[in-house]
Amino acid sequence: MSLKANSLKSNESQRKSVAKEVNAILGHLDDELKVAHEQGRHKVSITVPITFSIPYMSNKDAQRMIYYKVLTSLIDREFTVTIQLEDDATVFHVKWLSDEEEKDIEMQNTLLAKHTVSRKNNKHS
Repeated sequence: MSLKANSLKSNESQRKSVAKEVNAILGHLDDELKVAHEQGRHKVSITVPITFSIPYMSNKDAQRMIYYKVLTSLIDREFTVTIQLEDDATVFHVKWLSDEEEKDIEMQNTLLAKHTVSRKNNKHS
């Protein structure tokens, strides 16, 4: 029997291994997102693995598949995502406020700071 193209494509073992890696990364990201939100932050940066052991798959292909699935999950949940690819690290920068919302917060903080005095400097008390 001759080799068929389908036998060289992604197999069940590869799909399970990719899914396991994706779920681990997303679980860690979700934990970081919850902590950041509880601390009043509006974004997180998380370093994800760069080396994967997926059976019969190059690391480059594994990275592409895993990062794609993580990225699409975040986009589908309406996060804004940028990926920083370095030789020794991959970082997902994830935020949940738009640039406009961030500018509004910055403007509010600036205006409040401009019109705020500390108690010890307040001569009207």
